[in-house]
Amino acid sequence: MKQPKQHTRWFYIDPKTGHKVIRKFSVDATPPAPWARGTGPHSPEVLAKVQAHIAKTFKGVPKSADQRKKMSDSAKGKKFSKEHRANMTLRWAKRRQDKAQAIKDAYAKVETKSWET
Repeated sequence: MKQPKQHTRWFYIDPKTGHKVIRKFSVDATPPAPWARGTGPHSPEVLAKVQAHIAKTFKGVPKSADQRKKMSDSAKGKKFSKEHRANMTLRWAKRRQDKAQAIKDAYAKVETKSWET
């Protein structure tokens, strides 16, 4: 059985050195102002390294039927805000427009080609 958490991680950026400082505090404790919850932003080098590892390791790996079912179940019943729904509507409308434009461009390209040799 998983043990309950004894601590949480907090970070702050040291203004003198610019380095990120990470410390553990008790679950009940809330540190003073410069501290923020979590481990903070990654440096560009670390972020690139993590993204490369994820792309190399998981890209193209098919998911099992059980995993797909779990992902589907977790997404069902999710409530989105009105703003989020409006943004999704705009995104899909733009996607449809882009696809229609790509088809028009493809037809125009074919019409301008000479098929005679």
